[in-house]
Amino acid sequence: MKQARSQLKNQIRFIVVLAIILVWAAAAYELHRSRQTHLREAEVRTAVQAHVLAEYSRSTFKRINEFILDIRREWNGDWKSFAASVQRRQENIDDLTFQVAVIDREGILAYSNLTSSNERVDLAHREHFRFHKEARNADRLFISRPVKGKVSGKWSIQITRPILRNGQFEGVLVVSVSPEQFAGFGEKLRIVGASSLTVVRDTGEIMARYPTLESSLGKVLKDTPYLRNDTAGSGNFSRSAAVDGRERIYGYYRVPGYAMSFVVGEAVDEVLAPYFAHRKTVMFGAAAVSVLALSLFFMLFRSLSSLEEVRRQLDAIFSLSPDGFVSFDRARRVKYISPTFSRMTGLEESDIAGLDEQAFARHLAQRCSESARFSGVEAMQSADKEGCKTRQLIEIAGAGKRVLEVGIRISEAETVSQILYFRDVTHETEVDRLKSEFLSTAAHELRTPMASIFGYSELMLKHPFSQAEQQEFLDIIHRQSELMVSIINELLDLVRIEERRGKDFNLARIELGDLLREVLTNFKIIEGCEPPVPPSNKQQHWVRVDRKKLTQAVSNVLSNAYKYSPNGGLVEVALIVSTGAMQPGQIGIRISDHGIGMTAEQLARVCERFYRADTSGKIPGTGLGMSIVKEIIELHGGQVSIESTIGRGTVVTLWIPTA
Repeated sequence: MKQARSQLKNQIRFIVVLAIILVWAAAAYELHRSRQTHLREAEVRTAVQAHVLAEYSRSTFKRINEFILDIRREWNGDWKSFAASVQRRQENIDDLTFQVAVIDREGILAYSNLTSSNERVDLAHREHFRFHKEARNADRLFISRPVKGKVSGKWSIQITRPILRNGQFEGVLVVSVSPEQFAGFGEKLRIVGASSLTVVRDTGEIMARYPTLESSLGKVLKDTPYLRNDTAGSGNFSRSAAVDGRERIYGYYRVPGYAMSFVVGEAVDEVLAPYFAHRKTVMFGAAAVSVLALSLFFMLFRSLSSLEEVRRQLDAIFSLSPDGFVSFDRARRVKYISPTFSRMTGLEESDIAGLDEQAFARHLAQRCSESARFSGVEAMQSADKEGCKTRQLIEIAGAGKRVLEVGIRISEAETVSQILYFRDVTHETEVDRLKSEFLSTAAHELRTPMASIFGYSELMLKHPFSQAEQQEFLDIIHRQSELMVSIINELLDLVRIEERRGKDFNLARIELGDLLREVLTNFKIIEGCEPPVPPSNKQQHWVRVDRKKLTQAVSNVLSNAYKYSPNGGLVEVALIVSTGAMQPGQIGIRISDHGIGMTAEQLARVCERFYRADTSGKIPGTGLGMSIVKEIIELHGGQVSIESTIGRGTVVTLWIPTA
């Protein structure tokens, strides 16, 4: 009896330790998750703000360049008439503040709207003058490093173009813009606290900064990630600022056309301020739960008669927990597995109880897919000792391909050496993937027509045009608007089809040959490529379908056939009757092209939402067309069959049950 009592006490002690470890493991996980969330949000926020700053600056440079091109034609050496022309045009740009100057071919200031003095000011040493004079009469826009003007005595950014007469260099037209023109945009972006906004030239010079710090203007930055030639066009990085030494998270966006990078940074301590407040709450909660657990189990020591009931309660808690757990004893052998772990992995307690770390890792790895296999307990232990990330993602093979996040906690308890915990993140992983694909695809597809609409409407607002030119611009805006509407409608179609699952289909008995001839007759493609229309014959094929939805599905496949035949080619359309066991009692609409075709990997994913075989961006589309086709055909009780050979073309067959 005494030995049995001692065993019960050891079991209770083990449960106490396990519960406290789980509480603090959950607290540690929550704190890590909260910290990473705030850091990720800061990365996204700074990257977006940097992009917005870049677009604002790009627009400003574009407008100044247009002003230079316009006013340059007025320069004939007469500064008085030129001054009047400058003033007249500046009045039309009331939201930009800048000065205009002309440097003659010898480098002497010939005109400045800041002064009418006849004093000779030699500017031949200025970077922009030397650049244009040595550029061999190339008419290029140049943006110089910030300089302190000899006339104005203020810092400015010089935006210049050469003055050419009969192909000869006659001087330089200079527009000087205050760095505050760009730094001041930080107020519109609501840059507060220790956050900063910086405009940096590709040669490293700081062009503008918010908050304004004159001592930093013209300072050359070194070893900055976004200045390297192999750096991506946008991204994030963290480092201590050279100006004030504070650690910041930076988002940057490069604009190669102007040889500049736009950077927005947020101080890490300010980003993590909400996390620090949350940490106090979590730590207090974990401590309170630990004290409660200790009190509860202390009472259990004094009430051994109720131990079995308590154990049953704990088993129920673990069985209801959405997370799975595996604990190891001091010999590092599997001591306990939770029911949730068994449901997640398919490994029963009888399969792994008593196994050592290596054997357990082999069993779990065998359940994983090749692309996301369990790396082993020892690898996680090593990472934990080095203070590195101790969680990894594994994918359980089989139906559904469940994605699990595996973590480890090392214990110094007498009965528990370590605990592995498993969290099902399948849904989060899939949502993140779909969200990223959607944002990337939608932004890419909508940006092109939006850029045209914005650009032409801005031109019409800023400049007078003839009636014919205005009509041409309106036609372009209308076409691009139609393209945006079609993209949005395609997205809405997929949402409606998925939500209603065919409940809104207007089913009717129709002759499939008549429908197909109608679709092909009305199908509009590029000039010179008419789809073949099958001739009418006596054989009829009756089906029960929604005419509008089936027409949409056939049109989508036809559109793909022509889009992916970039050099033209015959597209064949036919009706076939199933004679085998694969599609019994079904009629097939077969559409064959001789285009670029697909690889086996592309063919396997062609009906996935947002997936596009062409990643070059040269062929328009959202990656939703074949997904919509598949949804429509399957809701009619049919199937989509696709065969394709790279370089030889694709055959798509839409199988519809006969009526």
